[in-house]
Amino acid sequence: MLPKIPLFLFFTFALSSHAETKSLVPTHPLRINELLASNRGGALDDEGASSDWLELHNTGSEVLRLAKFRLTNGETEPNAWELPNIAIAPGGYHVVWMSGVDRVSLSPEALRTSTATLPFELTLVPDNAQWKYLVPSRRGEVADGWSGMEFDDSRFALGQAGFGYGDDDDATELPVGTSLILLRHKFQLQELPMSQSLVLEVDFDDGFVAYLNGARVAAANAPGDPLHVNSIATAGREAGTADRFDLTSHVELLRKGDNVLAIAGLNSGRGSTDMSLKAALGFLPTTLHASFRLARKGGELNLSEPNGQIVDSIRYGEQVADQSYGRAPRGDRKWGFFLTPTPGALNAGPQQLNPVKPKLKFSPKPGVHESGVEVRITAEASTAVDIRYTRDGGEPTAKSQRVDGPIQLDKTRLFRAAAFVGEERVGAIKPATYIVGRQPTLPVMSISMKPEDFYEVHMRSSATGRGSERTSHMEIFNTKGKRKVSTGFGLRLHGGFSRRGDFKAKKSYRAYFRDVYGSPKLKYNIIPMAGVKDFDKLILRANGNDRAPGGAYIRDQLMRDLHKDMGGLVSNGTWCLLYVNGKNYGVYNLVERMDEDFLASHIGKGEFDIIKTGNTILSGTRDAWEELGRFIGSTDISQKENYKALKKRVDIEDFTTYMIVNLWGQNYDWPHNNWYAARRLPDGKWRFMCWDSEWGFRGGPYKPDNDSYAFIDSGGAYGFSTQRKMFIALLGNPEYREYYQAEVRRHLDGALSEENVLRRTRQLRDAIANEIAHEYRARKYDIKVWHRKIEEIEEFGRIAGENFHRWTNDYFAFRNKPVSNPGLARLQNEAGYRHVVHRDANGEWSELIAAPDSDDWTASTLPLSPPAAGRPALYALAGDERRLVYRGTDGHIYEHSSASNAGAEGKWNRQNLTGQLGLSKAAADPSVVVANGIPHVVYVDELGEIHELWLDGQWRHFPLPAMPRAEGGAVASLDGSTLHVMYLSMFGVPYEQSLDLNTATPDQRSWRTDGVHRLPALGQPLGLTVNGRREAVFLAARAWPRRPPFIFDWNERRRVPGYRTYQGKRNTLVYAKEIGQRFKNQFSIDQTTDQLEGQFTLFSNAENSMHYLAFRGTEGGIRESVHRGEIWAMTRASKLAEAPKAKGDPIGWVDGKTGTRYYLYEGSNGHIHELSLDDGQWTHQRLTSN
Repeated sequence: MLPKIPLFLFFTFALSSHAETKSLVPTHPLRINELLASNRGGALDDEGASSDWLELHNTGSEVLRLAKFRLTNGETEPNAWELPNIAIAPGGYHVVWMSGVDRVSLSPEALRTSTATLPFELTLVPDNAQWKYLVPSRRGEVADGWSGMEFDDSRFALGQAGFGYGDDDDATELPVGTSLILLRHKFQLQELPMSQSLVLEVDFDDGFVAYLNGARVAAANAPGDPLHVNSIATAGREAGTADRFDLTSHVELLRKGDNVLAIAGLNSGRGSTDMSLKAALGFLPTTLHASFRLARKGGELNLSEPNGQIVDSIRYGEQVADQSYGRAPRGDRKWGFFLTPTPGALNAGPQQLNPVKPKLKFSPKPGVHESGVEVRITAEASTAVDIRYTRDGGEPTAKSQRVDGPIQLDKTRLFRAAAFVGEERVGAIKPATYIVGRQPTLPVMSISMKPEDFYEVHMRSSATGRGSERTSHMEIFNTKGKRKVSTGFGLRLHGGFSRRGDFKAKKSYRAYFRDVYGSPKLKYNIIPMAGVKDFDKLILRANGNDRAPGGAYIRDQLMRDLHKDMGGLVSNGTWCLLYVNGKNYGVYNLVERMDEDFLASHIGKGEFDIIKTGNTILSGTRDAWEELGRFIGSTDISQKENYKALKKRVDIEDFTTYMIVNLWGQNYDWPHNNWYAARRLPDGKWRFMCWDSEWGFRGGPYKPDNDSYAFIDSGGAYGFSTQRKMFIALLGNPEYREYYQAEVRRHLDGALSEENVLRRTRQLRDAIANEIAHEYRARKYDIKVWHRKIEEIEEFGRIAGENFHRWTNDYFAFRNKPVSNPGLARLQNEAGYRHVVHRDANGEWSELIAAPDSDDWTASTLPLSPPAAGRPALYALAGDERRLVYRGTDGHIYEHSSASNAGAEGKWNRQNLTGQLGLSKAAADPSVVVANGIPHVVYVDELGEIHELWLDGQWRHFPLPAMPRAEGGAVASLDGSTLHVMYLSMFGVPYEQSLDLNTATPDQRSWRTDGVHRLPALGQPLGLTVNGRREAVFLAARAWPRRPPFIFDWNERRRVPGYRTYQGKRNTLVYAKEIGQRFKNQFSIDQTTDQLEGQFTLFSNAENSMHYLAFRGTEGGIRESVHRGEIWAMTRASKLAEAPKAKGDPIGWVDGKTGTRYYLYEGSNGHIHELSLDDGQWTHQRLTSN
């Protein structure tokens, strides 16, 4: 038998297990005032973690600086941590996080994610500051040194942040179409701050570069220095949430006195619908993390001065969760327990000698029960407690309903109960859900949280990030009604468009499991098919575009299931019923969040770059993703070595599977939207994951016969995404073309077969059918609608394979048929000689030559071979030289050059350019421009690919990468240092590719793509520059040449004031005007409907202030239309000049010296004629004799 212990001895022993056994009587004003060695639901540190902490208190009347003060524990080999030189005001407090991290500044992760919870301690540049700003002229240059302190910014205007256009939320409106803005803000520092946590906060659309006192310190979606007036963002980003950039390593750039922050804002292009830039600069507070932790079982803490003298000491006993141990705020300052911790403030509330540890119990256990069940809530505690509860999700208080006996239930109820000692809550709140009456056929997830918190999460559609997360509790019940999980977590709103709606709207959420809420993982296999034992986060998808009352619910899950069947990496999902605060919110799709933990679970642990829609970083950096985009956009993937280089960057099999499933499934809210990409660091290959495919399987505003290749090639939604560019670039490689088509056949016989698609569809249908029926009845919806939507998906599954097989064959069978266009070329060289070259009926070249200041023309036949197949191009580089470029009857591109004006008697040198460079043959006539003495030849081959050749000491070649496939020819033009190439895609959409020659290199040529959508075109479109903006003219076709490319303009129809589609006639010339929105406005040009014969011409004067269009009318006359403001004014030029009718297309130009306007054409009589307009008078001259 054990000896009896006297009561007082037992009491002493019990007391010593928690209370202090040693406490130095402090004489120094700095004291250890409070500590929490088991933080579960209290204050969060700068990383959002529930680290333990202690509090220092300056009890004196003067500021205390803590440099060289030390904290140590009382172990045999004590840990020692030295405090930095921070200051505590008289009577002030400072919290030290006892995390063991050993850090005196914010972590990089905290700098990126803590914008909502951690404001600047010292603001250097506020987000509403006044800035000097300049939108550079397109014909100017970015001044050297513009970002430095000494730069003269007197030409800059003054405006308030933010800057931009198109969103109706900018304090300073910029001109529509701005692609580059330079900002400067000067600020002063009286003395250098003690904090090192310098942070730049920027909300931007689409990119920026920041400079501090002239040095580049931060950038996103930006090219390298130096910037040019044509510099644009390298990727897209939507504004709305500021990113933070850690400038700690650049603090030394600051100096006492004057400083300047300079920022270059970048847009994705002049045709972008919007642009935004708003920035702030400041210091975040110094955050202290000690190098050791507090021991929950008890320990000793010492605080010593720089000389080693201990100024305060405390030995503490075993601690409990969320009850701090601290000094009494008044009187003897003795140590004791506080039920309500107060870090950074005066200790408050009744001090307890011992901690209070209640244990609540619910009987019967939470779960599914019959009506009339009686619930009992009891407590085991060392101190008398009251149990109080709520039933609406609110946190119980001392005024909440008290438990006085059993509670009978006749419907589903949620309890949130807690123990109280007087007015103070003791311990955690315990939730319990009782599902009364019906046994659900799906697992149940019951969420409990403060009603006002749920309302805020649900209704704050713009809130994102950790700051939008609210503390919640989750219970999970299996289909037998037994509770399997009860844990805390954080709840956020999830989604894009589906975030909108009132409080009754069914929305999507995210669940985050963290230490601060309870457990860092949900340790339950809630998604069995994932094969994962625990989850750190989950997404509860409401299927915003596929939900009741008009949706099928299953489209996104079906797409991911099929992608998995094909071998893809997918976010696995299952189904559950969601209850929030006791209310049934219906069927939800519970899925994995695709982040670093997801990848670790499925492909192995490691570090990853993870990027999603909008080039948003989930993990790692954008560096490799942006490099991939640059590589694709500027590299010839048709070459074997470049294809191999791409295969080192991208998992080609994975990417191909990803493209096939999305194209086959007609997922047309992609790839501009709804995508994820990831790679393992440091050199893993990019993989691609499907997401939010609710538009697939006939779920979007398109018809089942919409061709997916028309969509990806010439249609789409909001941009030329990296995935789209890469797919089109890969199709330029012969090896990949064969591989892709073989993969289509393989998957159509396997995972995408009718049998498998129907099997998967019916599995999902059957899994949710009962609960969907219950949800529809509860909401008074028509369940027949849901069944019809399921039948639509099944019907899609029956026809999709055949359709996709046909579309694939048609797309890859396309060949650009050779086009033979007779025409003229003209040239005036440096010596003043004028040359006109045209092709006779036998394909031979004839040349007309006129000496300077002479109207006498001599004709000769040029002894050139092989014969020509189409229109010539003529240019000169220097002196009397002239060069003739044309497509021969054998399909090769030839250049003939002569160094004299001697006509047929001169010596001509011939080069077969395509043969010399080993290139594919041309299917259309070449086009030539000369930029800075370098000729650029552009032509289209049989496969619809466009090639650029240029002479830089030797002839070089580069195919235009990642472009829609062209049909017909391409026309090159020059605007300053930008080379433009205009063409028609095989699906009837005018496109223009643009290249900044200042930044182009022989191996890296980054072309930009811009399309003119919504209206089918015919023939050769042409581009022009009006007031610094690129615009287009084309012939509107009566119908699409093939299946129309799907274009989504729903947002424009709803949001853009004055938005309109083309309402004019067809078979007419259309002017597509840039208005700074996603789509150009399209206007018919007067007096051109059914009047055009052949190809029109388009040109401008030397100043680019006047623009002229001319064509051959159906009656044979040459007509001219002059662009004046918003209209084109038509003139019958050949009629006014009393000139013969034409049988060939005209060419036109403006004499740079005299301003006289000229046209050349071949008349119906076979002669070459010239029209000219001088002093308002049209005249005519026949250049050839009988």
